[in-house]
Amino acid sequence: MSKKIKTIGVLTSGGDAPGMNAAIRGVVRTAIHSELKVKGIMRGYAGLLQEEIIDMDAVSVSDIIDRGGTILYTARCPEFTTEEGQKKAAEICKKHNIDAVVVIGGDGSFRGAGKLADFGIATMGIPGTIDLDISCSDYTIGFDTAVNTAMQAIDKVRDTSTSHERCSIIEVMGRNAGYIALWCGFANGAEDILIPEKYDGNEQELINKI
Repeated sequence: MSKKIKTIGVLTSGGDAPGMNAAIRGVVRTAIHSELKVKGIMRGYAGLLQEEIIDMDAVSVSDIIDRGGTILYTARCPEFTTEEGQKKAAEICKKHNIDAVVVIGGDGSFRGAGKLADFGIATMGIPGTIDLDISCSDYTIGFDTAVNTAMQAIDKVRDTSTSHERCSIIEVMGRNAGYIALWCGFANGAEDILIPEKYDGNEQELINKI
């Protein structure tokens, strides 16, 4: 029989994404409603290894729903990429009576959650990344804001480009995923859209097309 979960931890890891604080608020208040205790883990897996763990209640997440960034902070953690670090993190969870961890982050954060699960800590992931690159997720926290922010900037650049009769190449974020570029390209009326999934790096061919 599986162990009953009484206390959960929540952390944000990797790059911050708009909406992470709203997700934290949702996790904390839903847990309290379900009569669970909640521990906030500061600075992602780095904070877990340093035992930067705080008690959270409804007041802890008041007035954060519209704030950017993450109130739990976030940091990279090379130590957690090692088996020793992962085992230590699981032991710290058990030391603080954390039965399960909710991880809000991207692909790297989810890989970390998987490693925690390998050492006996139940985990759940909430996809928080502007890149929309989490497998099996139709939408990720932060993607919509990223697209709308980029669109506003592109509109302004286009006004200047038109005035000077020039062509501008706009680079957006997304790493190996072209979703932000694709959505912005269609919405802003781009002449062409270069995405990692398709672009072969031939800049001359692009110039010839224009």
